[in-house]
Amino acid sequence: MTRSVTAAGLAMVAVTYGLARYCFGLFLPEIRLEFGLSPEMIGLIAGASYMGYLAATFAGSWLSTAVGPRLPILLGGFAAASGMAIIGAAPDPWILALGVFIAGTSPGLSYPPFSDVIVRYTEQRRQNSVYAWINSGTGFGVAFAGPLALYAGEDWRLAWLVFAAVALVVTFWNMATLPRRTVVPGKTAMKVSLGFLFHRAARPLFVAALLFGVITAVFWTYAVELLWTLTGNPRDAVLFWIVLGIAGVTGCFAGGFVNRWGLRRTFLVLALAVGAAIGALPLLIGTRLGIYLSAASFGTGFIVMTALFGMWSMRIFRETPSIGFGFTFFLLSLGQGVGPVVGGFMIPVIGHSALFVAAGALCCGLTLFKVPE
Repeated sequence: MTRSVTAAGLAMVAVTYGLARYCFGLFLPEIRLEFGLSPEMIGLIAGASYMGYLAATFAGSWLSTAVGPRLPILLGGFAAASGMAIIGAAPDPWILALGVFIAGTSPGLSYPPFSDVIVRYTEQRRQNSVYAWINSGTGFGVAFAGPLALYAGEDWRLAWLVFAAVALVVTFWNMATLPRRTVVPGKTAMKVSLGFLFHRAARPLFVAALLFGVITAVFWTYAVELLWTLTGNPRDAVLFWIVLGIAGVTGCFAGGFVNRWGLRRTFLVLALAVGAAIGALPLLIGTRLGIYLSAASFGTGFIVMTALFGMWSMRIFRETPSIGFGFTFFLLSLGQGVGPVVGGFMIPVIGHSALFVAAGALCCGLTLFKVPE
């Protein structure tokens, strides 16, 4: 059962995170041109994806605790399929924003419940490894999107409709694979979650997750736009995205990194790597090698860092993993919701390059947080 659940979970993360949530930035130049969007409007629409996640995170965590993880995971899959279909058919910016919002709810519904699946159906010694594989689905999704974007060219709508069809197939796969077991009702999720705000050990985790969300949202939303602006070459921008996704696949080894080096050491190294990848991107525009190095460093670092946040959370909240896990990623996504909006209003004032340098420096500052060994 462990292998089949891991494979199905990886695929679900690929379509909800890798496609439904993060691929808006890949097609942003074409979408901006078709709808005539201003930087401020782009930031608000991109932020809708993260706001959708926030709206769904507590629902996914609560449902997982109340009736078991299967239902919210499937709801997340259907949200991804319907949201991306709406994006592909959007006649105006308002419908586009609606589709982005609905697609954004999908990982909020489906991702936190996988912590329950892992804790309940996996031996403890294998949990880090299984979680790392499922979490690496984001990289697989991003890597899949790049070649399709090259094939679709300016027909970005075709790509989103294909994404929607893939999400539907993956949802039915999870429907056939996930256990049907129902949790016996006990403590309600909301009563438990309020206590987390006063958990001293969780404070560094929550603040770091919030800041990491703000920082990385700048890269996910505006990196391709930055490359288009500074190079005028859309093909290089899409190849950059493909490298980012392929590098993210290495996140499946995050469990091994932590087992060998410890959570704290791995966290510190990757915070510096992600910060350097973000801050140095505007400085590396002159060479393809530099651009791809930034993409590879961010892709690997981002996927592994999100895995580390999940492992950190599951160490603290063993009794109700999906609630602690969900609140951690709620804060991460709160930051990711704020990041594009703030970036959209800062770009006309300071420019793309200065925004990336500032975000990179802030990411390096995460090394100051107290992370458990």
